[in-house]
Amino acid sequence: MFSPRGGSPLIYRRISRADLSAIELLDLDPEQVAKFLGPLADILDVVRKGPVHTLIGVQASGELIGFYVVHPDHRDASCWWLGWLAIARPHQGFGYGRAILSAAMERLRHIPGCRRIRLLVAYDNHAARRMYDRETFRPVDVMAGTGELVLECDLEDGQPYEVVTPGTLGCGFANRDPSHLRLRPRTGPHAARVIGVERGPPA
Repeated sequence: MFSPRGGSPLIYRRISRADLSAIELLDLDPEQVAKFLGPLADILDVVRKGPVHTLIGVQASGELIGFYVVHPDHRDASCWWLGWLAIARPHQGFGYGRAILSAAMERLRHIPGCRRIRLLVAYDNHAARRMYDRETFRPVDVMAGTGELVLECDLEDGQPYEVVTPGTLGCGFANRDPSHLRLRPRTGPHAARVIGVERGPPA
């Protein structure tokens, strides 16, 4: 897949646990890390300890420019989670986020047994939700305690899900405690506002 700039192709490779320190060299925006992505050390710790967590590095012209993490849902192997998509500061604003999201989905489509892709997004992150909508992600749940939407893309039949709005948040979900409908005043940890893919998936 070629880069949005029309230059060299984006290269995706799995970063081994022994090489995870390379991610710490990325020039990430400190404000985005503090407000949305969360500490890199925490992300790398999850990947090191997660038996099935995979961190994919993204390269352009031989330079590491970003990464994302995937892993299967421990309750349902037909569902895979996508999270912690981050792009280095000098490479933001060129459409890499959309290109990487599309490439990540294509890779997941080829995993035997993968039928659904899920991720988390803040309800008020409208730009990200529009991007996910173009990729046929639909809201299917709400994270208790955070108010973040769980978005899902069905790879089998592509049937749309019922649209979740403020009036229907929580309807049809197992947790009917209205307290979980309170949205946080700001996007929670691990949210990448500029890029779109938000928190890391639930452990």
